[in-house]
Formats: sequence, C-alpha cells, structure tokens
Amino acid sequence: MRTVLFLRTAAALITLTVIVALTAPAVAAPPRAPAAFERGAITRRPYVVMIDNHPNAYPQTGLDKAAVVFEALAEAGITRFMAVYVPGVSPDVPSIGPVRSARLYFVRWAMGMRGMYIHAGGAPDALKRAREASEIIDVDALARSGGAYFTRVRTRRAPHNLYTSTARLDQAAARFGNAEINDPELGFLIKAEAPLDQRPAAQGLNYYFIYRQDSVGWTYDPASNAYLRLRRGKPAVDAATGQQLRASNVVVIEVQERPIPGDPKGRIQQDVIGSGPGVLFQDGVTRDITWRKESEAAPLRFYFADGSEVTMNPGQVWIAAVPKLSNLTIQ
Repeated sequence: MRTVLFLRTAAALITLTVIVALTAPAVAAPPRAPAAFERGAITRRPYVVMIDNHPNAYPQTGLDKAAVVFEALAEAGITRFMAVYVPGVSPDVPSIGPVRSARLYFVRWAMGMRGMYIHAGGAPDALKRAREASEIIDVDALARSGGAYFTRVRTRRAPHNLYTSTARLDQAAARFGNAEINDPELGFLIKAEAPLDQRPAAQGLNYYFIYRQDSVGWTYDPASNAYLRLRRGKPAVDAATGQQLRASNVVVIEVQERPIPGDPKGRIQQDVIGSGPGVLFQDGVTRDITWRKESEAAPLRFYFADGSEVTMNPGQVWIAAVPKLSNLTIQ
C-alpha cells in the first residue's frame, strides 16, 4: 500500500514539474555577439552602412550587431561610422541608422571589403567613385534606385532620421544582384581568446579626433573579454536595446587628414591608401601594429613588428582612424 502511495506521489510531482516548466516564463537569452569578419567564411557581400554620429543622431541603432565598425572624421570635428554586417553570419538587425552620406575614404575602405555600400548621398568625389567602382554595389537612399530600402522616422528631425534594416538590405541585394562573392582573402584571421586567468584585471583607453572634450573611451571587462564604449565619459548605448556598446577588438590607427581646397562644406580628405602606425587593444593587452592598404581595391590589413598578420578575437572589430596617435591615452 505504501509503495502504491509513493508511486502516485512521485507521478504527481513529475506531472507538476512538467506543468511548471511549460508555464513558467522563458528566461531571455543573452544578446548574440556580433559575428567575426572571418577570412574564408564570407560568401555574400557585406552590407557596409554609413551611420551618422552628429549629436542629434545619438544614440544610434544597430552598431552593436555589426561585425566591424569604422570610426573616422567627417567634417567640423564630427565623426562618422561605417558599420559592416555579414549576411548569413551577422544577426538580423531590425533597425540600422541613422544612415548618412558617403565620403571618398569610406568608399575606399568599402571597396576593400567588396561590400554593398549603403549611404544617403555624399560628397561629389565619393558619389562618383561609388557609382564607378566594380568592387562594390552602390545603394544610395537619395537615388531613385535605392530609396525603397529606407524609411524616415518621425521621432527625429531630418537628416538624422533615415533608417534601414538587414531585411530591407536583403531585398536590395536580391534586386541589384551579384550578392554572392568568392574572395578567400576577404576578412580577418581569427584566433582563440585568451583564457580568463591570463586576462589582466583592468585596462582603459581614451582618444579624440579634433577636440579633447569630445573624447571616446573604452573600458576593458576581463569577465567578458570585451571593451565597453564610453561617449564623453558616459556609457555609449544602442537606442533599441539600451545596452552599452562593446567590442572584442579595438584598433586605433593614425590616418593623415587634410581639408579639400575650396570645398564649400569644409570637407576633408584622408589618406587611407598606404600604411601607418596603430595600436591594437585585445585580451586586455596593448600591442603596436602597422596598418596597410596597398590600393583602393586592396583590403585593410594589420601587422605586428615582426611582419606577422594580426589575428582578431571572435566578435566585433572596432577601427578608429585618428589624425594623430598622440591623441590616444592608455590607462
């Protein structure tokens, strides 16, 4: 009799456990890390999107899910981002933006990534090169052929209110064609992360482009082996998630810039073809590097002093192009 009672009680407990498991609220999965821009794993053209960094554009949306982010000056001391998403590898992004205009040096970086170049108008030399370059597919939101893949939101004022998404860019890729690529040299070499017991307790860095008061900071978190971004000393966040931006690799490079003579809008040019010094922040460790881009069509590469190519940690690579490395401070 006791045995039967025990079995009935056990069965009831099992049934109750199943019911609780089925009815309990699901625990939210942690956010997916941005995909690594890994060499040999890229079979579709990346979506290379120009993103606004005017104060009226902050906070941006979608930078957290980019595989690579470029950060460089535009004009008047204001920087601009170029975010790179890898179809089929990067997570889907429902909103990306605000989308802004092209500059020639960003076009040249995009050419080395064989991207579908996404922008809203741009400087005359940038527009001309983007249309003519065979290495990229030009998608201009202000052109009749490209406008269908963008939308303007009412919560912000133009020109800081133009957005797209990976779903819309998938549609653009289907329309423009030539979305598949076969370039085994595209992407970075990827390595394993440093084990937790080999990571330092802390590291930090700050840099500025023109104005010291408009500084950028990164704070190293050894537990996640990531660098958390600061904007003017406060956490820089994604507008959609509210989460602080983070990168697995931060690369600060020196790129010479100069004004374009006679340009009515005070635009600048940057020498992104050639080579120059840089600093890699990875695994809580700082290492001097050299950047190299041999031609417009060549990829941007990074090398250590012994000539070996830099290998990146899985996750986002953030590349900041500052006018002088003396603008960089390491804590």
